[in-house]
Amino acid sequence: MIGNLVKDFGEKRAEYARRSKPFDEETVELPLRATREADGWSLQRENKNSLRMRRPKRFDELIENRFWNILYRFGYAELNKGRHFRVVVGKGDDAIEKQVDVFAKDDETIVIAECKACKVPTKRSLQKDLNEFAGLMKPMADAIRRHYGDGFKPKIIWCFVTDNIRWSEEDIKRASDHKINVIQGLELIYFEEFSKKLGPAARYQFHAEYLENQKVPALAGRKVPAVKTKLGGKTAYLFSALAKDILRIAFVNHRDLRDPSGAPSYQRIVKPSRLKQIGEFLDGKKFFPNTILLNFHRKPLFEQTAKDDISSVAFGNLVLPDRYKSCWIIDGQHRLYGTTYTTEDYTTPLFFIGFDSVTASEEANIFVEINSKQATVPPTLLSALEGEVKWDSEIPKERLSAIASRAVDLLNTRGGGALEAKVVSPGITAGTSQPLNVRSIQDRINQSGLVGTINPRTGEIVQGPCWDGTSEASLRRIVTLLELHFEEVRLANPERWEAGKAGLLCTNFGVGSHIRLLSELIDHASKKLGFEPQAAEVHDLYIGIKPYIDPVLSYIGTATDAEFEDRFKVIFGSSGFHEYFFSIVDLVVAVAPDFAPKGYSEFKRLSSAEVVDLADRQVKWIQQVVMAYLIDRLRAIYGDDFFDLGVPKEIQKACQAKRIDDEAGEKHSVETYLDWIQLQKIAVQKEVREAVKEVLSIQLQEEGGGKHFYSGWFDGFNRIRRIVAHPGGRSYKDEDLKTLSLISEHLANTLPGNFILGEFEPPLI
Repeated sequence: MIGNLVKDFGEKRAEYARRSKPFDEETVELPLRATREADGWSLQRENKNSLRMRRPKRFDELIENRFWNILYRFGYAELNKGRHFRVVVGKGDDAIEKQVDVFAKDDETIVIAECKACKVPTKRSLQKDLNEFAGLMKPMADAIRRHYGDGFKPKIIWCFVTDNIRWSEEDIKRASDHKINVIQGLELIYFEEFSKKLGPAARYQFHAEYLENQKVPALAGRKVPAVKTKLGGKTAYLFSALAKDILRIAFVNHRDLRDPSGAPSYQRIVKPSRLKQIGEFLDGKKFFPNTILLNFHRKPLFEQTAKDDISSVAFGNLVLPDRYKSCWIIDGQHRLYGTTYTTEDYTTPLFFIGFDSVTASEEANIFVEINSKQATVPPTLLSALEGEVKWDSEIPKERLSAIASRAVDLLNTRGGGALEAKVVSPGITAGTSQPLNVRSIQDRINQSGLVGTINPRTGEIVQGPCWDGTSEASLRRIVTLLELHFEEVRLANPERWEAGKAGLLCTNFGVGSHIRLLSELIDHASKKLGFEPQAAEVHDLYIGIKPYIDPVLSYIGTATDAEFEDRFKVIFGSSGFHEYFFSIVDLVVAVAPDFAPKGYSEFKRLSSAEVVDLADRQVKWIQQVVMAYLIDRLRAIYGDDFFDLGVPKEIQKACQAKRIDDEAGEKHSVETYLDWIQLQKIAVQKEVREAVKEVLSIQLQEEGGGKHFYSGWFDGFNRIRRIVAHPGGRSYKDEDLKTLSLISEHLANTLPGNFILGEFEPPLI
């Protein structure tokens, strides 16, 4: 009835290993080398009597393998073997075989996926494929049920998994009408990352996303003892339940999953190290006395048995919702998922506080309130959240930031745009396909004034070209304008655009500079031609500035890689936007000599001595901020005894020896005597590195991937900081300036907000 399946651990592990390789390998006889090389194979190694050769797998096979590997890590019990898995549909003489790209089964569900891919991002109609797939859904479901018997009644998750295919709105709707789940871009990256970090427990999140509102038979009528009360004016239930019951219906609203129905999304992705620690903690017969916060999105039934008239607290039984994705975890995801890391099934009940259907915005506000008091929230996450929790703010500055934040989110998630899936989500490891940082692009939109600026005297909004009366209308204008422009930029040189950071075009510097360019050109053209930008339709507005943009697009399309790098390779993280932007202005000035944005003439006069001075200030800033941040994290981990508990003994002795040499009135606190390389030794300690990894793990361009913690930059920076930057000494090399740029940009984008203000603010031109 169905094709070959891998079921036991050894078979599945072997299939996973094969699918994880991005290339095929084979051993061939020596005389066949030329024939194989002509067919795309390359030599891996030469043996005495044979050759070991490899060839990259085709993009269509890679997408199948990526999704198969996700389901393997989810812990599905049965998966298809090889690429020629078939299901027999129909009966008797009418029976035919149909190929299934990916098939997986567990005790409750079946996953059937069709996978499509293109070599480069391409607009493609999927109408025929979707209609054909939809036509096979019922006969294929019947065949599967016949194969497994009447006793197995699975939920079937039908998926269309694509890579580098730009879906049309019509095809998205068509898939939705057929109840086919579309998995592409951000969803695929999210589930890859989540499955690697969480393993089989990640399957609960997958079920929640694609089986929403369907019944969970195992939870029918499940009751738990509960107390009903009011918290902050909201109905809430305090109850105790088994983790496995809540996991079946739970959903964690991560920023990394593109789910418009989940807005505002606010959670960070889980950390596997914390889950393992929690599993070990629970294995030691220990417990959590504090509650996990959740919100019931489906109203639970409460059976009251008693009530305290004085406090209005009611006692009774809570009937848990029996639907997938019916309760959303607000706080405590690590504690909940950590129960899946115990050596045996965890059967000790956990305590929960469940709100009765508060709004998604209120969920996000509760999360922010908790984490702003208890833990450092990554600045990228806070930036991403601004578009949600501050959307209705009465403070004009916050309102503009919210529009900018939501604009980045829409550009990143709307199908078909040049910036789709280009912005890395908090908690996801950035790759070539996601070269942009949400905080950086949000800042550039704010600073451009395209939506508006703040009058320093009145504090009110000064309307920009994309202002349209309301936040919603202004959001539509800014998104439309940016989509128009960046599609032109992408089409000018698709290969350079898709290369990400290596192409020097789709980068934080590049995209940010183009955003400013639009604002400056609209201002220039409106003054020169005498029109009001707010009154013009967005398409007309763009047509009005297009002649100024054409030489830029032409250069993007025709410049060699060497020419492009020579013009746009910037050297300073903090001043890179200025340098990149003014390099674009040079191209515009060729057709508009009177175009002179603020700072352009001053930048052209920047001397080499000033460049060196700026490099010196960058070095000083990096030293100060890394020291302050690391000590702050040590205090958070160890408390007031951080130096004794968190610093290796040999470093403590070295610092104490330096302190003893100082005169009595000149002694400082002992941590101020730490050397730069000693900071590195502290940061890489097992007990410390997870707490500082997001900020202090920085991968240099020459380093390979796969490391848990990148600390080599400490050594590289140590050499740079010893340079005597004056005419009689050594000078900064281009490589040094490039390294400074990378380090300072990373720190500025990942440090908590209080570390990049005041005395720790990055030096700017």
